[in-house]
Amino acid sequence: MRRPLGCLTGTALIAAMLATLLLVGFVVATGNGIFSPGHLAATSRSEVLGGATSHADLEARCEACHAQPLGSLRMADKCLACHTAVKEELAKGDGFHGRFSTTDECRACHTDHGGTDGTLTLADPTGFPHEKTGFSLVAHPVNGSGASFHCADCHTQTVTKFVPQTCETCHAEKDQPFMTAHVEAFGLGCRACHDGIDTYGKDFTHETWPLAGKHAEATCVACHKGATTPEALRATETTCAGCHARDDVHEGRLGSACADCHNPSTWTEAAFDHNVTRFKLTGKHMQVECLQCHVNRQWTGLGLTCEACHSVDDPHDGQFAQSCSSCHTTTGWQDVTFDHSTTRFKLAGAHARTDCVKCHVNGKYKDTPMTCVACHKADDAHKGSLGTDCARCHRVTAWQDVTFDHNQTRFKLTGAHTDTACRACHVGGIFKGTPSTCYACHKGDDKHAGAYGTSCGSCHATKTWSGATFDHATTGFPLVASHRSVACRACHVGGIYRGTPKTCYACHKADDAHDGSMGTNCAACHRPTDWDDVTFNHANTDFPLTGAHRSVACASCHRNNTYTGTPTACSACHTKPTTHQPSAFSGCQACHSTVAWTPATFNATHTFPMTHRNAGGVCTKCHTGSWAVYSCARCHSDSSMTREHSGISGFTLTTCARCHPRGG
Repeated sequence: MRRPLGCLTGTALIAAMLATLLLVGFVVATGNGIFSPGHLAATSRSEVLGGATSHADLEARCEACHAQPLGSLRMADKCLACHTAVKEELAKGDGFHGRFSTTDECRACHTDHGGTDGTLTLADPTGFPHEKTGFSLVAHPVNGSGASFHCADCHTQTVTKFVPQTCETCHAEKDQPFMTAHVEAFGLGCRACHDGIDTYGKDFTHETWPLAGKHAEATCVACHKGATTPEALRATETTCAGCHARDDVHEGRLGSACADCHNPSTWTEAAFDHNVTRFKLTGKHMQVECLQCHVNRQWTGLGLTCEACHSVDDPHDGQFAQSCSSCHTTTGWQDVTFDHSTTRFKLAGAHARTDCVKCHVNGKYKDTPMTCVACHKADDAHKGSLGTDCARCHRVTAWQDVTFDHNQTRFKLTGAHTDTACRACHVGGIFKGTPSTCYACHKGDDKHAGAYGTSCGSCHATKTWSGATFDHATTGFPLVASHRSVACRACHVGGIYRGTPKTCYACHKADDAHDGSMGTNCAACHRPTDWDDVTFNHANTDFPLTGAHRSVACASCHRNNTYTGTPTACSACHTKPTTHQPSAFSGCQACHSTVAWTPATFNATHTFPMTHRNAGGVCTKCHTGSWAVYSCARCHSDSSMTREHSGISGFTLTTCARCHPRGG
């Protein structure tokens, strides 16, 4: 048998009946108050909204605020139906409620049924997005007692109003001296700088202008005096001069970059890097007190030269145009050095080891003579005979270290001359006026007895006297080809060189096979390579050779080696054939050319076209016996011609050309 369910047992049914009776008893006893959420707030407003001045007026009309469970309206729509000003703020996105345009649930902040004296705004601000009001509560998690803040703690009159003095009252309880000074410096407009996150609070790091040294100890108002807004705080002067101009003992003469010398640790202990100026400190200058140079704190306009400070220490009385630094250094005034190479007289050799006073007598440095003879006149063994330029022979290594560059004279030494002792030419130690011609020294060596003049250098070289050579190209007769191998005596007979003739005929007259018939200009045909190497340019004559004439042997035309008076007419060599006699053409070239004698072509103007009728260019068809005579009758002898020309006076077959000059 199945047992009944637990809810249907006798015990369960009895318990349900007792609970129902008990609930009905409570409803009757409380007058249905068991289901009441509480009375509505009776806070009155001056204006009438939705026919009521407070929510208590709507207590009998729940539908005024509560929407139907299954209806399209929400409770927020009911609220905004009465609170139209709030609805406009939400629509426009401005005003206090406009900042909360993302929510449409009024109950998130406002509630009711807390009794007639209950507040309509949530008392616990922890769940309220207070940052949307422009002031965050991040820095106000608890009050001075350690408990959470309530809206009324700051909004003492109404949550929609805030009295600025509230900040001072609350924070003065924590630190009265600070607040007194702070309000005196920045006023009561705390929210102008403080945003509830403490952007400018005790944790502000001052990153944009880090504080160091004495700056970290300074009060805010010392730099931000009168600044009561973030904009004013950020606009505070950040340059040293902006705050410390009144402390500037330099009175602006050194500009406004105070940090170049001063540091935040202390204003009085200044440091300065002189290397950033145009006068870097070195040596003893680094140990000098600033005011020794900057008298009366004059920092600008000071001279940068040594003389500006040390003119009173100058033992040279200003005779040196150079700066003191040319000799003196900053390591010490007595530490003297001088680079003589900066002057016009560089020291070298023994001069570099010479004591200064030997040249600069009595401490005179200006206008000291720079010539050798000015100091070494007493050492001149030549007594001035070689002039005053000692450096031409003597070296600065030592006075006895003598050398002379003969290339600086008009007689440069070459060959054997470089090994010749000076006294061989400069007899008796006389150097000035020594002759520079070869003949002056070598007259005794002249085997030509002056026949070739005195210019020995034309043939002899300085390398050796005996190895003479001569460049014939320097004369009017350069030697070429076979002439180079001819012995000098072959042309210069008897050793006579001057006046030697230069014409070919003067030497080759005996070799002239033409016996003078060709004149004396042998070079017109003969070459210097060999006497038998003959060539002749016939184009230079009145009869240029062309065609077959070029290959004809000279003797064919110039018989018996006769070259002058040779006829130039064709007939002189080319006898006329009998077939040409008598002929009206005296020139063979009328038909013949130099290319070949045959075949011949008539080149002159022909009376008839050479293609006349059936002649076909064959001369003998018209010309019989003589080229000057032609006969029309050979072709035109029939009786028809006679009949056609009957009645013409004087017509015969031999007079055709009278009427037909061109064979027409």
